[in-house]
Amino acid sequence: MVKSTVRFSESTVEEIESLVEEGVFESKSEFYRFASEYILEQLSDSYEPSTVDFEDIKADVFPQDQIIESAEDRESGLPFFESVATVRRFVVRGNPSDAEDFIDHHYATSSRDALLLEELLDLYCHQYGVDRPGRE
Repeated sequence: MVKSTVRFSESTVEEIESLVEEGVFESKSEFYRFASEYILEQLSDSYEPSTVDFEDIKADVFPQDQIIESAEDRESGLPFFESVATVRRFVVRGNPSDAEDFIDHHYATSSRDALLLEELLDLYCHQYGVDRPGRE
């Protein structure tokens, strides 16, 4: 293995240490290796994780009912950028509730696209000074 030094914020390290103390990970090193390989696995189709027991750790950390759907599992049939434009249009017209309904109707709650659209909805509401019902 190659050794590489990376600096993290104190709050990040404290959170990782608390996960180790809770027994989620055996050590900080295991967390760093797993986190790095998990991201690489998500971003690259050709990457194969080499961490020992990677799949077991992943199953423990991400129970099946909490896994976020991949972009390839899209059910909406809509091009994502068309959905972004639709959400923005609702907000510009002062109808953030319609934007929420659009997202809820076209996307599974756990899909990446739904999560991104919800974040964009918040951003657009802030940008255009539109109150989003049920949010402070």
